[in-house]
Amino acid sequence: MKKILMGCLLAACGGMACLPSSAGAHALRAVHERQGEAVLVRFAYSDDRGAEFAAVRVIGADGKEFQNGRTDARGRFAFIPDAAGTWRITVTDGMGHKVEHAVEVAATGKPAATAATAADDAGSSAGLPLRAGLGLSLLANLALAACLLRRRKAA
Repeated sequence: MKKILMGCLLAACGGMACLPSSAGAHALRAVHERQGEAVLVRFAYSDDRGAEFAAVRVIGADGKEFQNGRTDARGRFAFIPDAAGTWRITVTDGMGHKVEHAVEVAATGKPAATAATAADDAGSSAGLPLRAGLGLSLLANLALAACLLRRRKAA
């Protein structure tokens, strides 16, 4: 019985090691809006805290780098597109979070009126409380398994 339980525990740990890791509690998101000719993009984590001083790279509709820099203290970055098409803005915060956000620019040179959002590799639309509960549940189950193993060992 002890060998079976230990095998199950090792298999579970091995399975968890193969799962992709993500910082879902700090998913990086982007929202853009028009301000005259400029496109203002705000980058924020799931708790709505701005991604301050994160590295930004703007790729023009032609696929070439148009601009680079850093967000401000509130996680904002602005640029003025000079051609129609899809512009891509990539932001990395230096802590493993990265988001690529697309902005459609109309033939007039102004960004499309619709704001869009994007999320990083968290990949889950579940809310923060649900993800936190699932993480706590996982920890509780691992602690229970360790207690059962210790109890079996003592008997």
